[in-house]
Amino acid sequence: MVDVEKSALRALFWKDEILQILYWMDGEGLGSEVPFVQVLSLLSTNENNLLYHVDKLVKDGILVANTSEISSGTMIQLSEDMKREAGRRFSKAFQGYQKAGHGECGPDCEFCYGTDGKKLENCVHNCATAH
Repeated sequence: MVDVEKSALRALFWKDEILQILYWMDGEGLGSEVPFVQVLSLLSTNENNLLYHVDKLVKDGILVANTSEISSGTMIQLSEDMKREAGRRFSKAFQGYQKAGHGECGPDCEFCYGTDGKKLENCVHNCATAH
């Protein structure tokens, strides 16, 4: 394949990018299973490079594909095990940009509510206190 970034460092970079974009697309309602070409249109790389890295991630069980051979027509999605990891990576990458407005968090916000569903005293988003 021409124009493929195969170093271990670039493989980590592309894994991170692909996980984050799939997590974002699912969160925005664009689908949990999306066409390869749609992912390609959102990342700054060439088709051969993305095909190589998506294929590797499918073989490693990180992504799931609807075909055994990855091509531009393949539908891809995060594996069940990787959804939480992708969310963690996305949150970390955009930490300074993702601030909830006053009172916007709900009981599912892991940063503002404990596992018992009770509001934390040290809520990181400074949400309105439940009365």
